[in-house]
Amino acid sequence: MALDATLGGADSNSYVTLDEAIAYFEDRMHSSAWDDNGEKEKVLISSSKMLDWYVKWKGYKSSSEQSMQWPRMSVTRRDGSSVDNDIIPNDVKTAVFELALSSLAEDRTADNPLAGIEQVKAGSLMVKADNGDVDSTAADAIPEKIWKILSDLYSQGNGMSVVRLMRA
Repeated sequence: MALDATLGGADSNSYVTLDEAIAYFEDRMHSSAWDDNGEKEKVLISSSKMLDWYVKWKGYKSSSEQSMQWPRMSVTRRDGSSVDNDIIPNDVKTAVFELALSSLAEDRTADNPLAGIEQVKAGSLMVKADNGDVDSTAADAIPEKIWKILSDLYSQGNGMSVVRLMRA
């Protein structure tokens, strides 16, 4: 499937265009993995979709017809300013670029191989998840730096800001 970054489109699958990504990475240090990647559109599509899978965005879709979560209505930043309901915020675009780059280093969609296991012991060898937290042994699907980039745009506080998918 070809990259479609049509704003609010029914068939859109990316928040950014390939040209926007190329321009972003021209000015970014340590982006040789992007330059060497032959599947730039695929990683931009995957990164955009991953944000929609894992992030509980503030507000609601601008149109029920749009395939992606942005543009959105009723989104207010911490400083009280509103996000226009007919744009993709630059924070979201930057998050797509950075998630794309980090996804080139490792598969961020892979299941945690130790999911559901607190510790394994075979003879004198023992493997234990950090503090019993099985998620701490694998890379987070969305890196911490991306949560910081998006901090004004997703629900925080008493409600969960991350939707975790678990295997049954």
